[in-house]
Amino acid sequence: MIRPLLALLLLSLPLAAQAPPPLREVVVRFDNAQAQAQTLQCPFTLTLHRALLKTPSVTKGTMYLQGSDFVHFAFQPPEDLILHLTPKALISYSPEAREGELMKIGFIKNSDRKFLGLGQKLSYLSDYFQIALSDAKDIPNAWHLALSPRTLSLKRRLQALNLWVDKETWLPRQVQWIERSGDSWFLELGALKINQPLPASVTGFKLPEGIPLRSEFSFFATRKK
Repeated sequence: MIRPLLALLLLSLPLAAQAPPPLREVVVRFDNAQAQAQTLQCPFTLTLHRALLKTPSVTKGTMYLQGSDFVHFAFQPPEDLILHLTPKALISYSPEAREGELMKIGFIKNSDRKFLGLGQKLSYLSDYFQIALSDAKDIPNAWHLALSPRTLSLKRRLQALNLWVDKETWLPRQVQWIERSGDSWFLELGALKINQPLPASVTGFKLPEGIPLRSEFSFFATRKK
């Protein structure tokens, strides 16, 4: 009876964390998965923590991504917001308020935040961040990549960028971006639909004519509620 009892005890012990593969292998797999995902859409939950506020704000919606062309966030009510981010411009639009903001990327130095780590190759990010790889403790079947800024300009604004990558698909499941001020954005991605047609309203997104535009992008600034 000793052996069966020992077997039961061993089965009841928590499994040891899986040893991560070499970082170079993770970079290659992640970049290949990004390259193969020409389009992506999924529900999202965005939790925004402000260092000066006790209660975080939580918003939900649907995210659409088309390669490195754009990432589009359509927020659910009561949030009156659409974000459309491209390598050339940052656009926010409030359909009910009929107001918008347009900031050309050329006006922003080191615009690393435009995709929040989405749609960007790890091989590119590794030029600007040191990457530490580990088994994700709180998320099953995922790797955790902790990215620390290398350059002085990034260190002045950014504490860290965290990516949680699925071990099977090698695509992001969660992204966290922590500002030097202590503010942070935590993006959780739901079930991914990969390489399926995106809505025409997303691929052909344009601000309606006559909408007043401010030359700023206040989404990353403190938002008053």
